Amino acid sequence: MKKKFRFFDNRQKYLLFVTTTNEKNKIADAIQSIVQKLKPKFPALKIFDAGMGDGSLLMNVIRQCHQKMPHIPLLVTTKEISMEDVRLGLEKLPDRFIEHKNTVFVISNLNYTESTQLKSNNINKQKKMNWKVIRLKGSSSLDFSTQLRKLNREFLSKNWQIDRNSKNGNPTYKEPSVIVIYRKDQEFSLKNIIPKKNNGKNKYDLIIASQPYRSRISAEKKVKYVIEPMIKSLEKKGKLVVVHASGGDPASKIVKKIWPKEKPFPTLYNSILKYIKRNIDKKLLKDLRFSKKKRVKYVLRALPNEIKGGIATSLIFSAWNAAVYVNQISDEQVMKAERNKEYLTIVKKIVNENKGLYFNDELFVVEKK
Repeated sequence: MKKKFRFFDNRQKYLLFVTTTNEKNKIADAIQSIVQKLKPKFPALKIFDAGMGDGSLLMNVIRQCHQKMPHIPLLVTTKEISMEDVRLGLEKLPDRFIEHKNTVFVISNLNYTESTQLKSNNINKQKKMNWKVIRLKGSSSLDFSTQLRKLNREFLSKNWQIDRNSKNGNPTYKEPSVIVIYRKDQEFSLKNIIPKKNNGKNKYDLIIASQPYRSRISAEKKVKYVIEPMIKSLEKKGKLVVVHASGGDPASKIVKKIWPKEKPFPTLYNSILKYIKRNIDKKLLKDLRFSKKKRVKYVLRALPNEIKGGIATSLIFSAWNAAVYVNQISDEQVMKAERNKEYLTIVKKIVNENKGLYFNDELFVVEKK
């Protein structure tokens, strides 16, 4: 049976995609105007990232929140199943505790329906909950970085292991794990927002769901497993920002040339909105406001002479990787296409025609009235 492609589950492709495109920065730019409209309630501004990835997007959003509300306590909660992505995110974190001292940062390996309450729905697994509190000592980013690197070595390798769901193959946690991080010298002022074991449920002012699901799954699954749980975790006046790949760009042309029958994005904003309005509880629906969809355009990073002076092999490779990654083409299909080398000519031609390569995401906001 052909192995299905799982978005953000192919490590090497993901890291190459993140470092060779400016998607994270462009999404952060699009979110900035939303951050400016946030109106937090006591005791803190509360943010949830429904899939941290390498942490690039979340760190930018934290910076935006600091600029708007430099003195308001900040609770940032996120979920991430990948141990390596947790490590990358933690490496970016020390500076945030310098700029915004009164921050509590929480990360779990729980799924979407569990992560905003920091509790596993599986009673047996909940009994094995690994709850780790890190009270950062010192006052420099080097102090904090040293302590977080120790956490990587001693806690993550043991407690961030994954299993595969026997029915669908999706990754899930072996044991539920939660890490709570804050500065020890800020503990007194943060005591109202530091989550406690078995009492970690929160409602959030801003929830970010960037590429949280595979594009090819049905609108029903996107809503049931991701969007609806996130909507239910919104605070009053809270905003859920959903971002997903949408195609209609040169990268999609590459895919269409090689696999004409592929339809990577069958259920976009209109399908999702239609399903929500027909199936979500009417009482909940009355309290929701939906924005119009917005396009977020991002590009493959390239030096000017890489295109003008004849396309470098490295650029062709990164363009091909990004195109098949965003369009979620399986490894088997990719390897078969690479054997006859035709893809090289196609990629080179489309990159030349567009003087580079760009991609389209859809962004929409669900607000709780």
